[in-house]
Amino acid sequence: MGRIKNWIVKFGSAILKKFEYRYNQIMSKSIRLGYRGVGSIFEYPSVIGNPSQVYLHDYSRLQRYHKILNYTGKFVMKEYSEAAINLTVVTGNHTPTVGVPQYLLAPSHVNDHEMDVIVEEDVWLGTNVTLIAGAHIGRGAVVGAGSIVNKDIPPYAIVVGVPARIVGVKFTVGQILEHEQVLYPENKRFSKDYLESLFERYFDGKKVLGKGGEISQEDKDRLRKVVEDTHFRYVK
Repeated sequence: MGRIKNWIVKFGSAILKKFEYRYNQIMSKSIRLGYRGVGSIFEYPSVIGNPSQVYLHDYSRLQRYHKILNYTGKFVMKEYSEAAINLTVVTGNHTPTVGVPQYLLAPSHVNDHEMDVIVEEDVWLGTNVTLIAGAHIGRGAVVGAGSIVNKDIPPYAIVVGVPARIVGVKFTVGQILEHEQVLYPENKRFSKDYLESLFERYFDGKKVLGKGGEISQEDKDRLRKVVEDTHFRYVK
């Protein structure tokens, strides 16, 4: 009886995932973004102030309940990057203006100051992250759950907190070089000299989060299934 119950739960979960994936594909087509790359996904519910200023590059993903509060400011998410649920992006600041009550200030955008928010390649944004106007998240960075970012974050940094601060680094220099050989064409890869300068400036003595390329057979099987389900291809 237990086996049958487990099979039913597993089968039902698989069907539900396929339904959700298809539902998100259909619903997301109803919103015209400034740019939407191959394999990019944004899940529902979704709140976007100005979709024409949102740019999702190839194989980027916004999980459900994201809120992009933009007017003229751009939100750009480059390839391989993903945001967990409840991402908030704010591209503008309301400027108090004599004679204009707050009730009218926000919807009229009087004297607003808008700045783009950029997320570079292969970035992970944890649950409940907030990106404030002018935030620029470097390639490969990890932003911990609940963090607020209002500045530039260097490539491959691990940041947490309010405001976000560097607490570690994603990979060693050697691991980054190996990682980028898989992800990027030669002309887009960081050089060893550039990476060493980053480590000297930002990561001296910081803990390394990531692991080497060792993957169990079970993990390989799961990875292969995700690649097949999403029709994933490396961007060249």
